[in-house]
Amino acid sequence: MPNNEAWRSPVRNVVYSVQFADELTDELAAHHAQRMLAQPTVTLTQQEQYDALMHAVAYGNDLGGNIEPPHSDDQLREFLSKVVAEMDRQRPWTEPPLRVLPFDRWSDFTDAPPVAALKLSVTDVRERLRHGFVQRPDDGRRICLLALTSGNEIALVADYWPETGDMAVLTHAAEPQQIVDYLVANTDLTESDFAPVG
Repeated sequence: MPNNEAWRSPVRNVVYSVQFADELTDELAAHHAQRMLAQPTVTLTQQEQYDALMHAVAYGNDLGGNIEPPHSDDQLREFLSKVVAEMDRQRPWTEPPLRVLPFDRWSDFTDAPPVAALKLSVTDVRERLRHGFVQRPDDGRRICLLALTSGNEIALVADYWPETGDMAVLTHAAEPQQIVDYLVANTDLTESDFAPVG
């Protein structure tokens, strides 16, 4: 982990989640290890999160940041070390079915064709994917960029068709139906949520 503040994001994610816990138990550590492996923080990989926690345990200071948890730095360091140990225990890690791509990858999708429409609100899609959307600075539309374990990448764009308000699924994948099938198999989206385009 580079000597900068990059380690703070996943650490803050854990600390924020346990700030009201009366006791930082082994069970709580196991829960957060599993959560971080299943849904890595922001655009980080499982290994990058692990490295960040390792860095925090070894070198981090002011681990609570400005969250003001009721736990001391020593308590948080011990808890993070338990999370790291549990992550180690769960090796080999299973890659999550969806991983968020950095926003600067949006330019890779500007010429990708829409392969399906989602007739759901951003809130509904976010809940079913368990991944958030960011706002594009140029037109304010919300997008979500995702990598699939199959190797394909997709962009979800809200209000792609202003006349209907439907969300588009954009991809360069050679077999678009495989994208829909993958999302149905690995998220809470259903076949009926999708509509064909073109």
